[in-house]
Amino acid sequence: MGYINDKMDIDNIYLPKLDNINFKPIFIMGVHRSGTTILYKLLSNTDCFNIVTTYHIFRYNEILYNHIKNLEKKSKENLNESFKNKSIYARKIDKLKITSDFPEEYGFVLSKKNGPNKITPETFKTFITLCKKIQFISKNNKPILLKNPFDFTNFLYIKSILPKSKFIFIHRNPFKTLNSQLTARRTLFQQKSEYMSLLSPSYQKIFENIIFLCFIRFINSPNNQIRTIQTINKLTRETNYFLKNIKLLNKTDFICIRYEDLCEKPNTKIIEILKFLKIKEKKLLQFSDFIKPRKKTILKELQQKEKYISKQMKPYFSEFKYFL
Repeated sequence: MGYINDKMDIDNIYLPKLDNINFKPIFIMGVHRSGTTILYKLLSNTDCFNIVTTYHIFRYNEILYNHIKNLEKKSKENLNESFKNKSIYARKIDKLKITSDFPEEYGFVLSKKNGPNKITPETFKTFITLCKKIQFISKNNKPILLKNPFDFTNFLYIKSILPKSKFIFIHRNPFKTLNSQLTARRTLFQQKSEYMSLLSPSYQKIFENIIFLCFIRFINSPNNQIRTIQTINKLTRETNYFLKNIKLLNKTDFICIRYEDLCEKPNTKIIEILKFLKIKEKKLLQFSDFIKPRKKTILKELQQKEKYISKQMKPYFSEFKYFL
């Protein structure tokens, strides 16, 4: 199975068909491991949105071709078979099942040439093309729902270039977020993820260099306090950016929810989001069926940094009523 950049772009000849395609972008905004994936999955199940899937990531260069030639179903079957052949059944970091229809991050398309994995002047054209392709093959007027944690601190720029954008911000207790970030990073580097290798060439390259891999494992080990501090400081910068700049958005352009509230009352929160977006619910689902909370012990190194974290992120704790 080739990565999205391995094949000639056979969609090129059909790109003029996208000239008159419009779309309404709705962004799920949250830092890594804050709950963006489960929220994306829940909202995609409402059947109210067009979404970016694994198929669109891996078959970006042939989305239009496959649709026009009635090859989309076959291409998805081939993709699923390829996953099976590589024993790819679920993501290592959270055990979510992987198929061609799995809701995925658009950032993987943007970084296909090892460029920025967020929306920038350099990647904007690719982003627009991806959205238009999805709208074209969907043959409906649904808004497109998008997620990419790398763009969490990019919402002002996105709003400036896509004025009609709406944002759904998801927040999570910083201790749980940090815990998940550190655990996920260690999991991904301790044992190679075939799925991530296919998504990210930069990740694959790490495992091709044993010396560099050993270095990466060392700096991400529990004994390396520097990485822990860096992770805490990065989350602090990201949340501070949010607190400082969210006031610059019109209140009709965004909604904030907490991951904890989503898990406790998923139906209530999903309906609240749809109401904010002025979208009528199409499916009466029990969203609690999709929520499977996992109990995680807070890492020892984070417990030792409790006072530091609470001091660094005091405004964020206060804003979203999180407690130690």
